[in-house]
Amino acid sequence: MATPDKLKILILDDEKQFTEELGDFFLNSAFESFQANTVEDGKQILKDREINILFLDLRLPGIDGLDVLKEVKQLYPQIEVIIVSAHADMDTVQKSIQLGAFDYLRKPFRYIDIQIILERVTKYMQMQQKLTELEKQVGELSKLMKTKTR
Repeated sequence: MATPDKLKILILDDEKQFTEELGDFFLNSAFESFQANTVEDGKQILKDREINILFLDLRLPGIDGLDVLKEVKQLYPQIEVIIVSAHADMDTVQKSIQLGAFDYLRKPFRYIDIQIILERVTKYMQMQQKLTELEKQVGELSKLMKTKTR
């Protein structure tokens, strides 16, 4: 997974004001953002765009956000998911992390909290990319050594 110059973020939340405010926050940043207020719209964006980070609300009309998290991690395991919710309890936080969420933000939050999480997730993605590259190099070296020892 190559980390693009401008990471792409999807904000999936049924509160239009929230997605717009967060989208505005990302306007002049190193991130390109997309907004969805329904799960269907979010799924379409995931199909059409190469999303790197998903901000996902847990309370969505007609569906549990944890079910959306499971589906996203199954279909797009490279996407880092950050759960956002005003209705957080420790069981939900733990379950979301177990299901593959990178982090959990309780609404309302400060924009500095988002900046901190985005710095952490960006560094994590860069380390994952380096690890993948190193594993590839080790594999190539291993093949080379096998051919030379024959």
